[in-house]
Amino acid sequence: MQVLSPPIVDVSESAFAQWDDESSHQPRTSQKSQLTTIIHICLLPTETLLEIFATIHDDSRLDSRVTIAALARTCKKFKEPALNTLWKNTTGFKPLFSCLRPNAEFVRARPKALRINKPSKGVTLSTPLSLEEWNIVGQYAQCIRSLTITSSQLVDDIDERVVQALISTPTSAPLFLNLHKLEWWDEEECFLPLLRSLFVPTIRSMKLGSALSQDAFSCYPLAPSFVKSALLASLGTRCPAIRELLCAYSDDSKAICEFIGGWEELLHLRTGVLDAQSLDQLASLPSLKSLHFRINDFGEAPYGNRTPTFTSQLTEVSITASAASLVTRCLTNIRFLSCQSVALHIKSNSELSDSDLDSDDSMDTVESPPLSVQGLMDSFSECFSSAVEHITIDFSNSGSRYKRELASRLIVFGFDAVASLLPFSRLTRLDLNQFCTSTISDATLKLMAQSWHRLEEIRFGSTTRRRETPSLTFIGLVHLIQHCRQLRDIEMSFCASAIDINCEPFSRTISNEKITSIFVGISPIVNPIAVAGQLHALMPNLTTVNVARMISLPPPFGLYKDGWSRVDEFLIVLTEGAKIRAKLGQVSHEYQLPD
Repeated sequence: MQVLSPPIVDVSESAFAQWDDESSHQPRTSQKSQLTTIIHICLLPTETLLEIFATIHDDSRLDSRVTIAALARTCKKFKEPALNTLWKNTTGFKPLFSCLRPNAEFVRARPKALRINKPSKGVTLSTPLSLEEWNIVGQYAQCIRSLTITSSQLVDDIDERVVQALISTPTSAPLFLNLHKLEWWDEEECFLPLLRSLFVPTIRSMKLGSALSQDAFSCYPLAPSFVKSALLASLGTRCPAIRELLCAYSDDSKAICEFIGGWEELLHLRTGVLDAQSLDQLASLPSLKSLHFRINDFGEAPYGNRTPTFTSQLTEVSITASAASLVTRCLTNIRFLSCQSVALHIKSNSELSDSDLDSDDSMDTVESPPLSVQGLMDSFSECFSSAVEHITIDFSNSGSRYKRELASRLIVFGFDAVASLLPFSRLTRLDLNQFCTSTISDATLKLMAQSWHRLEEIRFGSTTRRRETPSLTFIGLVHLIQHCRQLRDIEMSFCASAIDINCEPFSRTISNEKITSIFVGISPIVNPIAVAGQLHALMPNLTTVNVARMISLPPPFGLYKDGWSRVDEFLIVLTEGAKIRAKLGQVSHEYQLPD
């Protein structure tokens, strides 16, 4: 990225006059219109120009960056907003120093001190930077709002001369004066002085870790050390305006909680392993809105019988654990009184014994499930208040595929578990897709729909690998449509067949026009034509029914896919027919002959 200080194009009246003479062959009206358009663009407020340039700019496309760089060379009015757009989101230090040729040189051999294993084309400095060169670097650095640094960019893109230059700037003022967001994905202590130099008072969001994980919402934790702890301890003083922090130590993050205990403006925290004492410290933060953490061994409540209680404006909580029993223990010993969104992620099912995993017929012989769904739901209802609107409980990443399949057979969601969640009457989104819901009846689902009448999204047992015929029928789906008028997303397994459409509840159900597609997992189906007609009556805009994508299923489950494919075909015909009838009705109304 090379954006030197270019000559500014004159947009005075003489320049426009010259443009006018060269275009004398065009009609005068057309010339005047084009000239007026150009003048209007130049008179636009800077905020409007930033919006226009942001629409043009795309960090992933080279031609987009070239376009913005060209706009920066157009006129004085465009220069500042164009440069701000071009440099707003920057990755690595290499682009800054690439603008300093011939001082900045591209080299292939890296110093051994920086643990380079293979040659790469990076930037070095042939001489110390002059004051004029620092001014150029500073001009562009002040445009950077978001800076992302990874291990490869530190090791492969720059050498130790560039690192020392960044640490030893000639002025006391920070180089990145307007930095709002910093992401640092490296844990080598030789680069920590450089990281420390980036801590500026303007930072609002900071993410620190050894690497970013695949889900983009968490990171691989830092290995604990005295130097890193000292650096983190200085965050509150150097970056007092931090609103979002993502940082974790590999074993536990209690030290981080001690550092941020006085950050009264912190809004969002994603960290590593916490225990009851750490959570008690975080409960004192008055501004905290979202909290994401892991648990290994939750421990007892701190200070005797005192239970950590979040009474502030905390609205979002995400807990990750290696076993559901740990989540149950955690929820039993903590209280979230204002939380609206809850996500529980069980990443591995360590509760299953090795003998269960080694046995070929364990899928059929396990009788006493080690996971207590009822205990989990009871602790959930004790921990959270009725303010909860979103609930997600995820078992999808529980170890190997075979282990997940065994786990899904043991995670059965029955009526008692439903009863524990019924008081959450404000629910708008429910995701319990990994649970086996084969024991849930139409009557139970009706009770759920009546209690959670605000539901907009429901994902209920449609991705479980437990191959059992569901107790739910088409009547259960009717109850859901009848009582949850805001529904727009349904993922649920049920037995689909023809029902009596002249009897309740079908005859008294108002159709839902918000739903355009549903997911039915491996739901059994009989009489696809009748099912398609019933679905169309309940959901007139439904055009697609998605089924589970599995390579092989034993009979009769493998035959259901063809039945649902026929439903899809019938729905297309029914939808198009409804559109034609609506059009004909409109025409008939417009051209109706008088009596």
